Amino acid sequence: MKKVLLFILLTVGLLNISYAQNLSVRASLEPSQILIGEQSKFKIELFQSETDQVSWPIFSDTIATNVSIIEKLAIDTIKTGDGRISIVSEYLVTSYDSGYYYIPEFVFETTTEKVSTNPLGLTVNTVPVNEQLDDIKAEKDIMSAPFSWIELASWTGMGLAVILIIVIIVLLLMRFVFNKKVKIIPETPKVVIPAHVVALQKLEQIKSDKLWQTGQIKLFYTQLTDVIREYLADAYDINAMELTTDEIVALVKKNKDLDEIRLVLKDMLELSDLVKFAKFVPLENENEASVLNAFMIVEKTTKQPEIEEKEEKVESEKTAEE
Repeated sequence: MKKVLLFILLTVGLLNISYAQNLSVRASLEPSQILIGEQSKFKIELFQSETDQVSWPIFSDTIATNVSIIEKLAIDTIKTGDGRISIVSEYLVTSYDSGYYYIPEFVFETTTEKVSTNPLGLTVNTVPVNEQLDDIKAEKDIMSAPFSWIELASWTGMGLAVILIIVIIVLLLMRFVFNKKVKIIPETPKVVIPAHVVALQKLEQIKSDKLWQTGQIKLFYTQLTDVIREYLADAYDINAMELTTDEIVALVKKNKDLDEIRLVLKDMLELSDLVKFAKFVPLENENEASVLNAFMIVEKTTKQPEIEEKEEKVESEKTAEE
């Protein structure tokens, strides 16, 4: 009787644990052994509730030391029943250096749970050389070419002919081209629109397009973050279009002029990454806040134009002359 009661308690406990853990993840690598330059498929499979908002790790161009991402495949979402879904994300990876590479755990979390993938290893081997089958021969001595007066005369004659042709062309150009007076047309100065003006105009266009209201959330966040990235590149020489979110935030942290908007920029870029790569759907107020934050980032970091300084210099010079 005691054994039966103990079995029932253990069964109920296991059921409670299985229902309590709504979040689980596993990673795989196929194949786990490759030759240098060959490809392997790194797969992450996440099981979660349909209502959960899960924070995914963001990969730049590598998943581990010397293990590079070649291509990110399409994300597949499958309903498994009982209000749960499976999200599968796959990457084609490779390595160009032989050795054994450890792929660490990656953390996934919600507001209440936190899980990690299983660690993996990738073995990269060099291409084997079969000395018996490959045609490997010893180096030969350098051969000296025989001297020929006829060959020397022919090359000398061709060289003199080329020099003569060049001299004739130069004389003709000096006679008929360079003696003419060429009118110099002054170049029209190009009008350079300040970076903040361009950014604000694009943000107004995005705001009027109302993309998220029509269900185009991914396109909305892509355009919104592209405007901010281009603005940082033009105004502060930060190559944001080619950098990841973490790299951008690290460079912004070094610039005192951008310290005021650093946290807002970080939140907006991370939210955009979730939408674009993890199919996260923000709330309506989050979308509106993202637009307002984009405007605030540009307006609070706008540099004072140099025109005002030039006008002040001209006025001071006039005053000094009087």
